[in-house]
Parts: sequence; C-alpha cells; structure tokens
Amino acid sequence: MRRHGSPRWVWRDRSGFPAGFAGRRRMPPPVIRRMGCAFAGLIVLAAIGASTLVSLLWKEPQQVLAISAVAFALLVGLATVFRIVIGRVSGAFTEQDRLRRQLMADVAHELRTPLSILQGRIEGLLDGVYPRDETHLTELLDETRHLARLVEDLGTLAHAEAGALELRKEPVDLGDLVRDVAATLPRRIAVEVPAELPPIEADPVRIRQVLLNLLANALRHTPAEGVIAVEVQAQPQRMLIRVRDTGSGIAPEDLPHLFERFQKGSDSRGSGLGLPIARKLVLAHGGEIGIESVPGQGTEVTVWLPR
Repeated sequence: MRRHGSPRWVWRDRSGFPAGFAGRRRMPPPVIRRMGCAFAGLIVLAAIGASTLVSLLWKEPQQVLAISAVAFALLVGLATVFRIVIGRVSGAFTEQDRLRRQLMADVAHELRTPLSILQGRIEGLLDGVYPRDETHLTELLDETRHLARLVEDLGTLAHAEAGALELRKEPVDLGDLVRDVAATLPRRIAVEVPAELPPIEADPVRIRQVLLNLLANALRHTPAEGVIAVEVQAQPQRMLIRVRDTGSGIAPEDLPHLFERFQKGSDSRGSGLGLPIARKLVLAHGGEIGIESVPGQGTEVTVWLPR
C-alpha cells in the first residue's frame, strides 16, 4: 500500500465499553443512564427546595406571599425540566423501536436469499431437474453452511449489543494466535511478529474470530497476485494488530458505514456482519479499531488491545 501521494481516507471508532468490561453485566443505553441521572438530580433539587421553603416559613411567616412565588417558580422550572426529560426518553425508546424493526427487516432479507436458493435446488432435485450428484449436493451443503454462519453471527451480535457477551479471558500469545489463523486460510498470509511478545489477557476464541473476519474481508477484495499481511506490535500500554492488503480499497463515503449491520458491496458474498462483530468484540475487550483505505490501492485495519 502506498504511504505517500494519494490521500488516505481514515475512519476510526473509539467509542464503546469501558476498559475492564467483563461482558456479563447488561449495560443500559447511554441515553437511559443520562435520563436516570437527570431524574436523580430533579429529586435532589426538589428535596433542597422543599427544605429551604419549610425553613423560610418557619423563620419568616409574614413572607408567605414571596415564598409562595418562589415555590411556584421552582415548580414551573421542575415541571419544564421533567417534560424535557420525558420527551427525550420517549424519543430514545421510539428510536430503539425503529432500530429493532429495521433489524428484523434486515434479518428477514438476509435469510430469504439462501433459503430461496435451498428451496429451489431441493425442488429441482426432487423433480429430476438437477441430477442428484456430488456437485449439486455440495452446493446445498454450502448454502446450509452459509445459513449456519449467518445465524451464529446474528447471535454473537445480539449478545454483544445487549451487553451479555461472555468473555473467557486467559493469557494469550498474539503471535501464536495470528500464525494459527493465517495457516488455516486458503492462500499465503504474510505474518510479521516480534521474536519476543508479551502475553495479554484476552478471550482467544473471540480474538480469533476478529482475525478471521478481518482476513476474510481482505481475501474477498484482494486479487490472487495481491498481498495480505498481518503485523503484531507490542506498545507500552497496548498491543497492536494491523491487517493490510493491496486490494480494491474502500470509497471514502463508505468508510463511516462499514461497522453498520449488513453493509456490504454489491459483489460481496459475505453477510455484512463480519466488521460489526469484529468491532463489538474489540470494544468488549476495552480496545479500539480503525480503518484506513485508499481506493484502488488497499486497506489497512488496525486493532488496539489493552495490555
């Protein structure tokens, strides 16, 4: 990938779960947490106002009119704030409902295609349109595997978004893990790992899943004569994993949407869930993920994991 000349389009994501998130505790959405803080503040403010009014009435009973005006103004202010808070909570739940409906529609759309293919092939085999040979049976098996991967990916994404993703952390040698993953792929992957690499506390199954998703994308978009490389670096506070390819690259207008569900190119055979899942798994480890790409020259995905 070129380092100079054409501009490099960058998109990075540094939002997510705090470091040390264990994956078991269900975290409410940020807007709900903010609304809860607002309600707590209202309760505290009302208690202070009430105690102040009682104190003034006790000490200065002749100033009832002035105190009543202050109390009325305080009540109006509290009512206004309460109305704003309720409006925002209602809007948040409306947006959540919209996203849920959109997710259901996307899932139905993604499942419909492989199911239609399976149905058509099986009907063709039963009607004698297709011969019952190994080729056609292998096609059916491939479609069922695609369906199984899609269902598994949806389950992983649902658990991650619900804050219920289970991480089984243990000391992990990233160098060995990267070499193992690269060895399972159908083409050569260049691996750059230092001779001595300190282990990190991570879930090896989930980190393997991140690597497989990133490398699967690189394989899909890099021609046979292209280069795919994985680099691991140890930094003072974190470990860096960099996946580079010399493939077709990504258009700058598509970069901000790469980590959205079912976002994929028109020629992609993937489910459009690989990058969203990789992002969720990295964030669950308290890490960060970023993508840099130059159309026509290649893409570089960088993952930072805390040490």
